[in-house]
Amino acid sequence: MKISGKCFRPWFWAVTSCLVFGYIGIGQVPTCTQLTFPAAGEMDVSVFTDLEWDASPTATGYVILAGTSLGGRDILDNVNVGNETEYSFENTSLPGLQEIYVAIIPYNDQGLNGSCQTVTFMTRQVDPPSCTEIINPFNGDVLVSVTANITWIRDFSATGYRMTVYERDLNGIVVWDEVDVGNGTNAKPPDFKPRTRYFVTIIPYNAGGAAMGCQPISFTTGDGPPLPDCTQLVEPSNGSNAVPTNTTLEWEAVSGVDGYTLSVGTTPRGTDIVNVLDLRGTTNYSFNGELPQGTRIYVLVVPYKGNLESENCPIQSFTTVGSDPDPEIVNELIPRFFTPNNDGFNDTWIVGSSPDVSIQNISVFNRFGKLIKQLSPDQGWDGTFNGRNLPSDSYWYSVELTNGPSLKGFFALKR
Repeated sequence: MKISGKCFRPWFWAVTSCLVFGYIGIGQVPTCTQLTFPAAGEMDVSVFTDLEWDASPTATGYVILAGTSLGGRDILDNVNVGNETEYSFENTSLPGLQEIYVAIIPYNDQGLNGSCQTVTFMTRQVDPPSCTEIINPFNGDVLVSVTANITWIRDFSATGYRMTVYERDLNGIVVWDEVDVGNGTNAKPPDFKPRTRYFVTIIPYNAGGAAMGCQPISFTTGDGPPLPDCTQLVEPSNGSNAVPTNTTLEWEAVSGVDGYTLSVGTTPRGTDIVNVLDLRGTTNYSFNGELPQGTRIYVLVVPYKGNLESENCPIQSFTTVGSDPDPEIVNELIPRFFTPNNDGFNDTWIVGSSPDVSIQNISVFNRFGKLIKQLSPDQGWDGTFNGRNLPSDSYWYSVELTNGPSLKGFFALKR
């Protein structure tokens, strides 16, 4: 078939594609491919699924369309993934209990294959998240800064949060009415009025809906002017593990302040290591001796200006390095293989806990480095990914310790 400078515009392609002069034989555009995961017609698919498909032998790339109706593009609109055979939705989830329509369109230098069929699968129901807890300010706090941020505990099943703020009482002036504040753990409402009571509610939500029955907290602001801003640790960063016991503290400078007070202890708000030391304008501190090994250290840095000091500054922490765990203990805690054949014996891979080894979290990867599963201590893995049995193979693990270096290695899945 001879094409002479003609252009074509398939229904699924947003930009007209032109073919150059020349001879194009039938079949020179790549053959259609097949969605392999999730399988066409599959039910009860996770809303966090990836897409995978077979390679088309002569394709140099693929375009994906996905939507909630035939021909729809409300999920993916002509996404060119290059010469890949999988697509990850990253932090975005698909709608729950919804039929999803997907078209994988291969292409090469001869053009797109416009004859490929759309396939469908059905996602599972997603339960709404639970209510969370506001931890800054605390319920009932007084003299709260008029420029305060609102901070809450993360709910890992939530994909976002909505905040409501009332002034004076729950039937009072609406400052924010279910404002979407994203998927972080803090948000800054408009500046509060001095000496005023406020009510704040945080409502987590995901594809399954919003949490129900979330209760507000209340607090009362103090006098202006605004208090100095809080700072944060730079070195070691908040949440760090395996920090050297001779570390030096360093934090971000706050503009316009006169100095900082420092408290350091082995408990939240503890002062058994440094007791509210005035460091004036210094933004670093070296300890007189080494910190205790394998211990969580709590740090509170409070900026001040004149007689005003920051309020409700977050307590930051890090964990010092401990001695390497005994290899015999590690071998007992981390299985070398498991056999998920439902015979009631060794069906799950479990990293156990121990008084001598403090585990923070566990990650499992396939041989190509793709994250398969994240686990807590004593939580078992059954050898599946997104509800699909994985094949017999070697898998890699990374076990992060709270008081020592990470443990890395591999184990076998045998079927």
